[in-house]
Amino acid sequence: MKILQINKLFNKLGNFQTNHRAGILIAVILFTLLAGAGILRFEFSFTNDGWFLEGDAAKVNAEKFRKHFGNDASVVMLVTAKSAEDSTNAASVRDSVIIELRDTLSRYMLSNIPLAKEIHTIENSKGTEALLHLSLERYSDPANDAAKIGRAVADLLERPEFQSDRWDLNAGGEPYLEVSKNDSSMPQAARSVVIGVFIMIFCLAFFTRNKYGVMIPFMATAFAMASVFGICGWLSVKPDFTLFTLPMMLGMALSVGYSIHYINSFKQAYQRLNDRKPALVEAVTETGWPIFFTVMTTVASMLSFLFVDMPVLKIVGSICAAMVFAVYLYVIILVPILYSYGPQSRKTPKPRDEHLENFLEKLGTKALNFKLPIVLISIVIAVVSAIGCKDLKVNMDYVEMFGTKLPFVERLVELMDSELANVYSYNIMVDTGEPDAFKNPENMLAMDSASADLSSLPLTKISEGKARVMIGGVTDDFSMAYIHVELKEWNSKQVDIDIDSAQTLVRKYFPKADVGVEGYAVEQSSMNNKLVEGEIKSVCISFVVIALLLIASFMSIKTGLIGMIPNVAPILVIGGVMGACAFSMDMMTMMVIPMAIGIAVDDTIHFVNHSKLCFERCGNYRESILATFRDVGKSMVSTTVILCMMFLAYMVSPVTIFFRVGLMATIGLVTALVADFTITPVLIMLTKPFGKETAK
Repeated sequence: MKILQINKLFNKLGNFQTNHRAGILIAVILFTLLAGAGILRFEFSFTNDGWFLEGDAAKVNAEKFRKHFGNDASVVMLVTAKSAEDSTNAASVRDSVIIELRDTLSRYMLSNIPLAKEIHTIENSKGTEALLHLSLERYSDPANDAAKIGRAVADLLERPEFQSDRWDLNAGGEPYLEVSKNDSSMPQAARSVVIGVFIMIFCLAFFTRNKYGVMIPFMATAFAMASVFGICGWLSVKPDFTLFTLPMMLGMALSVGYSIHYINSFKQAYQRLNDRKPALVEAVTETGWPIFFTVMTTVASMLSFLFVDMPVLKIVGSICAAMVFAVYLYVIILVPILYSYGPQSRKTPKPRDEHLENFLEKLGTKALNFKLPIVLISIVIAVVSAIGCKDLKVNMDYVEMFGTKLPFVERLVELMDSELANVYSYNIMVDTGEPDAFKNPENMLAMDSASADLSSLPLTKISEGKARVMIGGVTDDFSMAYIHVELKEWNSKQVDIDIDSAQTLVRKYFPKADVGVEGYAVEQSSMNNKLVEGEIKSVCISFVVIALLLIASFMSIKTGLIGMIPNVAPILVIGGVMGACAFSMDMMTMMVIPMAIGIAVDDTIHFVNHSKLCFERCGNYRESILATFRDVGKSMVSTTVILCMMFLAYMVSPVTIFFRVGLMATIGLVTALVADFTITPVLIMLTKPFGKETAK
């Protein structure tokens, strides 16, 4: 189907909107109020449960452990002695004042921390550290119970009776770490969103230079967010808080981008026709199809996360896709309708600013005159970036993800560096299936031997020459037992090796038993591996789906593939930069690449679509390409600048994952624009995908 035929359909849509604007506005407002009411029921997810599907080995083993041994989570409190200013004696946790603190602290923890079971205390030989380990009763509601426990520990640390220059308190354990992570990241996430709102308003004001150009897209964005998050509330969909800002920032950025394309097209038509309604209809006619198609490709890239075996990414990907589509609907409905209420004509039309258009046309001429150098440089950049991608790794370590600028990460590092405390650990369960099996001395000796072997694993923590490996417990029927192993640090690659080695070592002593592993380290390791698999799957699916959409849209395999080639560039460059800078992939940065594919292809669609439209009118490739630089190049530059500025809002945050998302998204978007202004016109000129020229 030719672009001119498709545009006739959008011409009818534009006329319908302007002729029935009041009724459409009322319907939109009523729908938004109904959907937005669900925001009152909207909640976040703050646990790791959403990372695992039912039947996942990590989840199955964790549930098995809790069923037979109780809670695998605990709370630890590290007491570190400090010398008083007027004392010449070395600090010691055996001083009477600190012993009194430890007693008070133990009683308080048992009385005030929910599900507290029993507490044990150990000291190091130097007397500088004492560790209080609080075991917990089994959770009845894991998410709420863990949150209450973590909050109680956080409140304990703030109590004045536990503050002194004689000691330092540092807490650990999964419930407290999750609460601390959320407490630290929530203000940073909110700050990024607020900055994003101001950037959005500034960009709209700068590029539209009209109060309605600011208010209407802002209204469309607000309505879209209210509707999407409201529907999430009605459906009880709970997104992970750490990832929650992505759909918000994406929605704001794309709302501005879609609005700019439409408003710029309207301004050009209004300048030429000096009649508002025909100009509005022409704007919908010219931009309706390319904007709709860019929406579909972005939605497809976000929906690729539905094929990743991680519920939390399925949810966020779906919300991002819904946000993109909702923003599009509100923009394409509200912008034309509300703009139609302005004056129908200008007495003195504003002169058209052609400086940027002339510059872009000259840029297009340069690109067409240097086809071979552009192809060679593109190949070199692709090869260099691919080499950098080889060093790309995944790491879900809190220290690298959040950065040491956050207080909770500093405290976490102190825990790992201490002699007694740890952050990551795992449990190896041995299920013989035979009652009284562990009443047999031979089996207990085998457990001791296995523990000794586990002590030699590279990441096993050593305190004062002794490995932190111990037999944790035995079930009531003596058929099962487990070994607890504490880690000295997090190393994503070595953790996998240690866990696999641990299972192999234990199976050597219990060849007929069911040997399973679970714990915080296992969860993090499993998440690491799923991120790798998910990233590969998501990128591949995004590529295939978007390529098929491009082929179907342009009714040409050649044109569709030409549209995809420039969009390999942002993926390779993002991966190459991350690999070269030793940036690890994590739960947020892994979403950047599929997102970059979906957004970056937008400019390609606008460029190829307009080139094809111009070719259908004039029959000459060079003239069509130069007209495209002149007509839509300005909007492509504007939207890319806006998108980059929106994602740069993340870079003011001290949270490492936010900073990297902002940086990588910006690099990807700039790379995509450069590719569309260089390799895309060259490919069109070399392959001539629209057919034979009819004019010279």
